[in-house]
Amino acid sequence: MNSLHYTGLTLDRSDHLRRDEDKISKLWDHPTTRVYPLHKLKNLVDPQESQAIYRTQLELREGNLQHPQGTFIGLDGNEAVFVVSCTDQQAGCWQSIVPGSEFSDLRQAGPTLPRDQASILGVARGILHWQQQTPYCSLCGSQNRLSNGGHMMRCSSDACSKQTFPRTDPAVIMLIERMASSGERYCLLGRSHAWPQGVYSTLAGFVETGESLEEAVAREVFEEASIHIKDVRYLASQPWPFPQSIMLGFIATATTDEIQIDPVELAEARWFSDKEIATFGDWGDQAPGPKLPRPDSIARFLIDSWMKS
Repeated sequence: MNSLHYTGLTLDRSDHLRRDEDKISKLWDHPTTRVYPLHKLKNLVDPQESQAIYRTQLELREGNLQHPQGTFIGLDGNEAVFVVSCTDQQAGCWQSIVPGSEFSDLRQAGPTLPRDQASILGVARGILHWQQQTPYCSLCGSQNRLSNGGHMMRCSSDACSKQTFPRTDPAVIMLIERMASSGERYCLLGRSHAWPQGVYSTLAGFVETGESLEEAVAREVFEEASIHIKDVRYLASQPWPFPQSIMLGFIATATTDEIQIDPVELAEARWFSDKEIATFGDWGDQAPGPKLPRPDSIARFLIDSWMKS
C-alpha cells in the first residue's frame, strides 16, 4: 500500500452493518461512539496541534450538543465512527466545547494532519458532499431519503423507489518523461490558470465514457500539450475528496517533444530536467521561482518518485 495522503483508512467500513437499521441506530446512540463534525463541508481541526477533532456521544450529551442522526463510516475496533453535518448554531456549539478549534477547508488543513486522520476527514467530506448534492431522485424528482447508514439514497416515491449510491469520478494524472540525446532526463509539467504563480504540476484529466485508463492518459496529454506518448505504466492511486474523485497515477514516455498547449486547459507547459526540479520551491512558498505541487497530492508523489528513480 502506498503512503499517499487520504489513503490508508484504518477503519473497518463494515458494509454489512449499514444494511441493518437497528444496529446502526444502536451504534449511533452508544456513549463511546465517535462523532466528527463538518460545517459547510469544512472539517473541525485544532490548528495548533494539527489534529482532527471528534467527540464521543457521551461528551456531546454532557455538553448539551446532540445531532438527530449521523452517517456511519466504520468501526475502529469496537468503537463506531460517524460524521455529521452541522447547522450554524451547532457549529458554534462545537467550537465552544473545543476551545481553539476551527472549521477548516480540508484543502488547507489536510496536508498538516496525520495520514490516518486525513483519510477519515476525506471520507467524511466526500460522503457529505454527495448527500448534499443528491436531495432529489434523478428519475422522478421526488425527495430522496437517506438509507444504509447514510451510504444510499432511496426515492421517497413508492412508485419509483430508485436507489442512488455515492459517486466517484475517475481521473488520470500522469508524469511524462523523455531522455535527451545528451542523456539528461526531462519531465513534462504544466501550470493551470487557477494556480498560484510559478506552481507547476503533472497533467491530469477525467476519464471519458467508453475509454480505458491508458487511452485517457494518451488523449489528455495530446489534447493539453500535443505530445504523443508510449509505454503507459500505472504507479498508484489516491482518493481526492475535492469533491469526489479518484486520481489514478501513471508514468509514460514521450515520443515527441514539441509542446503546443491548449490555452483553455493550461496557462503554460514546459519540459524540466531533474536538475531544474531539484531547485524548485514548495507550494505556498513566498520566494520567487518555480514551485512543486501540494505535498498531499499524488502529483507531488509522482514527481518525487520520478526524481528518486
